[in-house]
Amino acid sequence: MMSPCLGRCFFCAQPAVTNPPKSEWTGWTRVASLLEENPEVGLTRLCIGGTEPTTHPDFYRALKLANDHGFTEIELMTSGVPLAAPGEAQRWRKAGIQTIATPIYSADAAVHDAVTGMACHATLLRGLDAAKQAGIEVRLHTLALTETLAGLEALAALVQERWQHPLTLAPARPKDAVWSYAQQAPSLTAVAQALGAIEPGAIQLTGWPDCLAPSHARGAAQVIDLYFRGQTRDYAETCIQCSGQPQCPGVVSALLQRDGSQGLSIL
Repeated sequence: MMSPCLGRCFFCAQPAVTNPPKSEWTGWTRVASLLEENPEVGLTRLCIGGTEPTTHPDFYRALKLANDHGFTEIELMTSGVPLAAPGEAQRWRKAGIQTIATPIYSADAAVHDAVTGMACHATLLRGLDAAKQAGIEVRLHTLALTETLAGLEALAALVQERWQHPLTLAPARPKDAVWSYAQQAPSLTAVAQALGAIEPGAIQLTGWPDCLAPSHARGAAQVIDLYFRGQTRDYAETCIQCSGQPQCPGVVSALLQRDGSQGLSIL
């Protein structure tokens, strides 16, 4: 659901995301048409993504319609910040949300807030705790950024201890109009080195080539896995020789164009 995002993340924020014209918001007719088709299809699981679905004026209306048309498992992509409002987590759970997929960038408030461009770390933690207490499954993911790799181990430990799920690590999306991916995105080698200090099981990967830290499991909330698998990808010449290439999701094209086969290996 397209509507204003609450964050100001340096790798993403732009007027089209933080303050889109109302003509660009997802219209109710579109939302309703998708949900009302379900009785014929018979699905039970619904993933709701977008910029920040909770800012959409039809958010709760959409949840009710989803419940009315057979969706019994609802997974929501959200910043998680709205959950800190008193009673909001319980309201989400009552409306049918079973799982939230939320980004977190550091166990260190200063680092997280610098990435998001707003003082929200403490609010986020309160909201996530409220969600867990309300019976909502909390699934957290982070991005491989130069600013976050050094704190990855501490973040994974925090997530596992506090919300009892492995942290998912994903590659950032190239957005040339917002940030210099070529200059700022860490290499596969740097990501592999950071992962090498973390015990398998404490962190999962999504959106990466299979040869990157193969000892770490792949996995994420479904809405996040779909989101990051949708990035434009390609394969290096090295990949052609790899037996795992047919099943491998490949390398984010912008990273491959910059680094070539650096950090890739043959399985």
